[in-house]
Amino acid sequence: MYQLYDDNKRLGYALTGLIKEIGRSEECDIALSDDDSVSRVHARLEKDGDEWLLVDLGSTNGTFVNGKRIKEVRLQAGDSLEIGDTKLRFLPLKVADGPVKKKTTNISVRKENIDATRPDPSGGLFSRVKTALKKK
Repeated sequence: MYQLYDDNKRLGYALTGLIKEIGRSEECDIALSDDDSVSRVHARLEKDGDEWLLVDLGSTNGTFVNGKRIKEVRLQAGDSLEIGDTKLRFLPLKVADGPVKKKTTNISVRKENIDATRPDPSGGLFSRVKTALKKK
């Protein structure tokens, strides 16, 4: 499994499925909406067996891999992609071999005498609970 990783945002986009569209449009699988130099639908990633193929979709500013403008290229682990002003790296996505331990938060609730029928000028039940908890 692979990902596109944005070092500036410290954000990874997991590559799952068969096709991923990249572009400025919020409808794209990988939306780079804050980059005005990215076309609405800029490029597409296509899964081919165990490999990923990057295809430029006729974007205005082009798609670059390792500094070279491309129309279509098979990606290799570590490749550097430039889509508009956004720089991404094509990296393996580490998947846990064993069960994943999830972090949970324990919440304890104290019973308070709260009149839920009384109007609260602050706006809601949460505010009344918060006020009641402060009184104790």
